[in-house]
Amino acid sequence: MATTRARKPTVHATASLLAGTPRRVSGHVEVENVGRDDVLLRTVEVSGSALGPGAAGGAGTVPVMARLPAGRSARVPLRLRLDPCTPPGRHEVEVAVGGARTTAVVEVAEHPRLLLSPPQLAVRGTPGTTVEARVVMSNLGNVPVPLDRLGAVTIEERGGVCRSLEGALRAEGEHGHRAVLDEAVRRIARTRVDRMRVRAAESTPVEPGRTRAVDLQLHLPPDMGAGRTYSGLLRLPGASLLVEVTAEGVAADEAEPPVAPPPARPRTRRASPRPRGS
Repeated sequence: MATTRARKPTVHATASLLAGTPRRVSGHVEVENVGRDDVLLRTVEVSGSALGPGAAGGAGTVPVMARLPAGRSARVPLRLRLDPCTPPGRHEVEVAVGGARTTAVVEVAEHPRLLLSPPQLAVRGTPGTTVEARVVMSNLGNVPVPLDRLGAVTIEERGGVCRSLEGALRAEGEHGHRAVLDEAVRRIARTRVDRMRVRAAESTPVEPGRTRAVDLQLHLPPDMGAGRTYSGLLRLPGASLLVEVTAEGVAADEAEPPVAPPPARPRTRRASPRPRGS
């Protein structure tokens, strides 16, 4: 009875370290043709738990279409798109090319990516009080978004610099540019306020692939000018939220000037009558 011997693979493959973010993992595979015939490399198949529905080609299939002559070796570039929520760290995958199989290590980097709705907030409140605003956070990255320490936001008064320059020109325009600049710096310094503290009502982080409504508590600086509007960026992992705050009340320079009481009429003393016979 004749036996059929299995053909030895004519291609040897060695994969390099694949690294990158889930949206772009790159590396290469060293392929050597040890046979006597040319080999047509059509695809590189990659499989493993690190691959998800976001992988290129659906099932980890990367088109190559290259001819490898007998006795020659080549470096085949490899680029993958993994599931966006693939956690950072090292993942082992299997690579198959030209009938040869090898293992490779995929080093996935952290990729914070956050979608905010709405992309900016506009609130009103009295200086020194706390106001609340809701924002929907969709974590499209591969790391949790922490909410326990949101920090503070540096806010600037809208139009404060322009108004300060205009006021300085009016006040010191006749005394030269040095006087104008000094007065402008003094006025701009008066527009600065304390930072706005921000915290989340619920500090549980938003996990990768999850969407959640988050209530933000904004503590308004007490030294905000009533009637003024301020804005700043709340920086989160993978996104920034523009926050616009209008301080309720009437600005000091827009308030009606106090009405001075009418001047008192001088009191006149009556002349005492002269005694008779004088």
